[in-house]
Amino acid sequence: MDRLKSLLYRLNRRLIGAIARPRKAGLEPDQLRAWAGEAPESGATPLLYVLETRSLSDLIVLDLVTDELGLPGPLEAIDIDGLHQARRFFFLNRASHGWFRRNTMSSYSERMVDLVEGVAHADQGLSGPIVPVGIYWGRAPIREGSVFRLLLSENWAVTSRLKRLVNLIFSRKDIVVHFGPPLPLAELSGGQGDGQRLVRRAARLLRVRLRNQRVATMGPDLSHQRTVTGQILRSRAVRSLIEAEQDPKSRARLEKRARRYAAEIASNLSYPTIRILERLLTWFWNRIYQGVNFHGREQLIETAEDHTLIYVPSHRSHLDYLLLSYLLFQHGLMIPHIAAGDNLNLPVLGSVLRRGGAFFMRRSFRDDPLYAAVFSEYLYQVYRRGHSVEFFPEGGRTRTGRLLPARLGLLKMTLEHHWRGVPRPLALVPVYLGYEKLVEAGSYLDELKGAQKQRESLADVFRSLRLVRQNFGTVDVKVGRPLVLSEWLHEHGADSDSDPGEVAVALGAEVMTRINAAAAVNPINLIALVVLCMPRLAIGERTLVAQIHSYMDLLRACADEHAYALPDTRPEDMIQHVESLGMLERESGPTGDVLSLGPFTAILMTWYRNNVVHVLAMPSLIACLIRDRRRPARRGALERMAATVFPYIADELQSPESAAAVSPWLDHLVTAGLLIRTEDDAFAAPPAGSPEHFRLRLLARLIMPTLE
Repeated sequence: MDRLKSLLYRLNRRLIGAIARPRKAGLEPDQLRAWAGEAPESGATPLLYVLETRSLSDLIVLDLVTDELGLPGPLEAIDIDGLHQARRFFFLNRASHGWFRRNTMSSYSERMVDLVEGVAHADQGLSGPIVPVGIYWGRAPIREGSVFRLLLSENWAVTSRLKRLVNLIFSRKDIVVHFGPPLPLAELSGGQGDGQRLVRRAARLLRVRLRNQRVATMGPDLSHQRTVTGQILRSRAVRSLIEAEQDPKSRARLEKRARRYAAEIASNLSYPTIRILERLLTWFWNRIYQGVNFHGREQLIETAEDHTLIYVPSHRSHLDYLLLSYLLFQHGLMIPHIAAGDNLNLPVLGSVLRRGGAFFMRRSFRDDPLYAAVFSEYLYQVYRRGHSVEFFPEGGRTRTGRLLPARLGLLKMTLEHHWRGVPRPLALVPVYLGYEKLVEAGSYLDELKGAQKQRESLADVFRSLRLVRQNFGTVDVKVGRPLVLSEWLHEHGADSDSDPGEVAVALGAEVMTRINAAAAVNPINLIALVVLCMPRLAIGERTLVAQIHSYMDLLRACADEHAYALPDTRPEDMIQHVESLGMLERESGPTGDVLSLGPFTAILMTWYRNNVVHVLAMPSLIACLIRDRRRPARRGALERMAATVFPYIADELQSPESAAAVSPWLDHLVTAGLLIRTEDDAFAAPPAGSPEHFRLRLLARLIMPTLE
């Protein structure tokens, strides 16, 4: 009998392996391999897996993925401090009988019971992590009653063999295997009580872990999405405005208006649309970009486990929200609800965006209290259900390249909803988007020259198709340090009795500085920082290489204080790359090649410089204070001067640094050879005429436009 089971398993494994193309999500393979190192000298501990439901297909998919990643397979035996187990996996839910059988928690896995009892009776506790593994076949936030979609999509209901068979055929490339953070075995039975009570506690703990992974990957249960409009209309804020009208006909008209507002605002997530957009965007990115780099996803995945995420990205292009949603989906996280201006609610395009997760808002609704109440209640319902949200704190796209000051409307609403109460804590996730070549560069340049901003239209979509013939370099999307709202409010002594407006101002400033703290510096940024400081916007190639080297050394030196993403190529390769994008002009001369900017490119390069000028603002200010001094300046004097001036610069550039950063930057500048330290801890510029003195003067010019 065992031989027959083994043969059937191998046949099923070969069949599923030939068809399925699962995606990995959650912990990175290197992290899992580090946990899985089972040699005694490695210091690691044995690895176990727990799956949510008893399913042969799930087990086979896990077996295939672990084999691909070089991890221990779920069918291998394991010894944990003398407790032997024939397999290193178990299921939480057990299945009833029949072809359409459903998984329930009517009984517990014997392997889990043995582990819990072994932990409870061990003198020093058993060592070893349990990795919760969620496997989602054709994941989708189910909303509608389409039989076909119900068959093809993972949802919050328990599943069946027939559904897995259909999914294997139709959704073979959209099977997500999510490895959650390991749970130490010792935590399974942390508590007192009899065996059954400890087993129930362990099952509950693992169930919560797997549920959080499901929320992070698929989004919350949206099976009652049709009730959202009813909940909005029944909310206290909306009802009070409607019932303030004495005339029944007026109340009926207001209720009808409120219902229309809710339909106008609400997103309409459609999984088939998301799948189609994913394929179109994959083709589009591959045509216009040489690469899309996603930094910081590990801390994002960890935060998503037990927080409702609010993405607050910089806004530099109409592609921002498409890029972020695409990358989140690719890495096994749910598509956020995206706040979009109603100027994008165009025929056809608006419907597509709405089905991709966009919800629309007017630019201003101060004069319409009913609309404000409906919109606020809709946002609360999204937060309450645990769905992630994305909005641009700047409000609109920056035309200068600098971050704009935060607009406070949505931040203020978020604060109010936090104080009102939501099931999961809210975490604001700053996201920095850095482009090497901007799609909207031409229109931005026209607007900087004085032209009026053009209203979006459907024709823009067709004009954008011409972009596929151009090369726009690479894009960096970097996730910054998440801001857990409850912790931030506690640190700042703010509560529900505080003025929401004042708290929102401080919160907005913190969000913007965290976005800048996550900056990704690309070759275009570095070359713009150097060449725009030259009087004639031209520089010798060797001088440009030396200055880029100098800036890279400074930025690497401050890696402990700031986690900026930096290019890992040589300055010579950066220059060649920027030339290939048509952003630099080369002329040969008797003393070497000279690189310069054309009139159009020079204006455009200010945009790329302004993206990152804050990363070198403090050393540039120090260079300004020292470059023309006849005598060395003492450390204390420099600290006092910087403390006077830098707060204004930091406020202007929304820099994450404070005036206290002067001292470490002085040491970095000495190490880079741009300053000379005397015996009495004073600092002077290098000798006039030296290459180091020239590099110091170029560095000083970075901050001059801001100071002026």
